[in-house]
Amino acid sequence: MTNNISTTTIDPAVARLNAARIGIQHIGQPILLTLGMIGCILNIAIFLRPAMRTNSCAIYFHASLWANLQCLIWGLFISMLGAFLTNNPLTHNSAYCKIRYYILTGSQLASRASVAIKVMGITITSCACLSIYLLVVYDALPQARQCNVSSAVERIMDTTVLFAFNFGTPALLMSALSALIIWRLKQNTKRIGYQRVHLRKRDLQLAAMLIGQVTLYIITALPFVTNFVYLTVTQYDSPSSKSAYRVAAEALASTATGSFGTVIFNALTFYVYTLTAPSFRRELFALIVPKRWMNRFQPKEHIELSRTNRVNQSMRIT
Repeated sequence: MTNNISTTTIDPAVARLNAARIGIQHIGQPILLTLGMIGCILNIAIFLRPAMRTNSCAIYFHASLWANLQCLIWGLFISMLGAFLTNNPLTHNSAYCKIRYYILTGSQLASRASVAIKVMGITITSCACLSIYLLVVYDALPQARQCNVSSAVERIMDTTVLFAFNFGTPALLMSALSALIIWRLKQNTKRIGYQRVHLRKRDLQLAAMLIGQVTLYIITALPFVTNFVYLTVTQYDSPSSKSAYRVAAEALASTATGSFGTVIFNALTFYVYTLTAPSFRRELFALIVPKRWMNRFQPKEHIELSRTNRVNQSMRIT
């Protein structure tokens, strides 16, 4: 009797890994979903304000927010729902599995594409076309209780597309756009007077928002891509050759970097904007604070700039 008990006892290290994975699913995901949904709603409300509607960069940020919202719903919410349900339909319904990954991947590509507003329609169409292969390679696997690829060739194809278009290309485009903004900022230093000050502050804040996006994206996407490549390389390892600790560690890594880590970028953009851009914070305060209170805390710099503009206009009239 004693020998049987000792052979079925779970290793404390394995138990801790399993507890950490369950904690991410049952505690971390609901918290992240709540923060992300609040942030997306506030972001959309702010970028719909009159001061933001005419700015092309603000229009880009606004469009990417809807893609972020889709990522939160089809990525984080569906994953969280599967963790709480005893019978997860994602692992049994083939159509549901394919549609979920198609919409999720297309939304992730669109949310990370830093492009001009004039080609945004082309970008969205391209993201939708690039994700079509998921409708073929992904399928529900009831025996493994997964919605995943079923062959090694499909795994390699999925990894290649993921690394090229869901990590490498967006990181390069976002970094290049940030570099162009900084270059434009240096060009604006040639301007004079209040106009130069105003434009430099606007460009500084835009550059800060983009750099914040790039940093958050790389920090959250790199672990996921690294783990995905690891799973591709080790896909031929026999399950019987893996120890209980390795199985638990791989499951924890997949949960932490996949269903949780990949959507951190989509959930926390509002907080990145709030921390990096004073103008965004002012629009947030204007949204949630009554107007009569805002007039009491109107920045002195803004008042002086308005007075200067009025003086310049009166001089031109005379």
